[in-house]
Amino acid sequence: MKKYKIAKIQGPNNIEINDWEMPELYPDEVKVKISACAICTSDQGIYKGARGNPYPFYPGHEVVGIVEEIGELAATEAKVGDKVVVCRMNRCGQCPSCRKGEDNRCIKSRSLHRPGRPAGPGGFSEYLIVPDYQVFKMSKDADMVTSALIEPVACCIGSVDKADVQLGDTVLVIGAGIMGLLHAEILRLRGARIIISEVDEERRKIAEKFADFVIDPTKDMESDIRNITDGYGVDSVFVTAGPPQLVPNLFKYVSGGADMVIYTSYYQPEGAETPIDLNDLHYKEYRLVGTISPTRYDFARAVSIINANRIDLSNFIRTTVPFENISKAFDMAIEPGSYRIVVTM
Repeated sequence: MKKYKIAKIQGPNNIEINDWEMPELYPDEVKVKISACAICTSDQGIYKGARGNPYPFYPGHEVVGIVEEIGELAATEAKVGDKVVVCRMNRCGQCPSCRKGEDNRCIKSRSLHRPGRPAGPGGFSEYLIVPDYQVFKMSKDADMVTSALIEPVACCIGSVDKADVQLGDTVLVIGAGIMGLLHAEILRLRGARIIISEVDEERRKIAEKFADFVIDPTKDMESDIRNITDGYGVDSVFVTAGPPQLVPNLFKYVSGGADMVIYTSYYQPEGAETPIDLNDLHYKEYRLVGTISPTRYDFARAVSIINANRIDLSNFIRTTVPFENISKAFDMAIEPGSYRIVVTM
């Protein structure tokens, strides 16, 4: 039986390339020859041993490639030879979350793993065989490196949807890492006025290309925001970085009825708990909401935006590294301040 190469995280700071037997396609599946896969922050956390995932684990979910084979019952507009991006989330389509269009929270997603497939998304490999609904067709001229970042764009679209952002709103984004800047890009398309708060001086300089205002939170952040908003505070906040204890302090900077979206996850040794004054939420009608993973609709919109060249994803890529050097790629990715490393096949 034919074999292909796939990367496996054996344990903390230990990733290697192994052989995997090529399975036969189910009738509803599509085989994709992988062109590139970007290293997400969640991949980095698993590699460092910070997220508690069981090993071995097959990482990689920011994936683009070329369709090589299509099952006889696969419902996809893609044809053999088409460029596609793969959304590596299992969705049953039948549970209450899926039926409501909230399939990013499919309650059966972890039980839908098919026999003969790697334990994990498995995008750092030569091939992926996936259900038809995970494949999204890209334009013929799509760049097969930058398009690996479509999945993060989809995540940010889902995040921005969690807040009631209106044309002309003033919005605060916490953090100028990749996800903070991608939030700014989506918010710009929504017609918002954007403030980015970032502690790192170099990142503040970068953020100036993406925001109307960039502030240093180690100084008088409250005065800066009051001056920008004529004393009213911002209409929404998106937290893409920072410690848990930052969140309660952010209520000082928002107007009544504002939304606060918690995009980042918390794996610090001290934990994710932080006290919040519930009277703040009660009397000022703030809305505090979390966000996790994109829906299929989020993903389809991300593909549309990138196909239409509305966002230049090259701004968010540090470099590319060939698949055979994947250990080096992961070590580069976990360096502080690093932007996306894209592994090319």
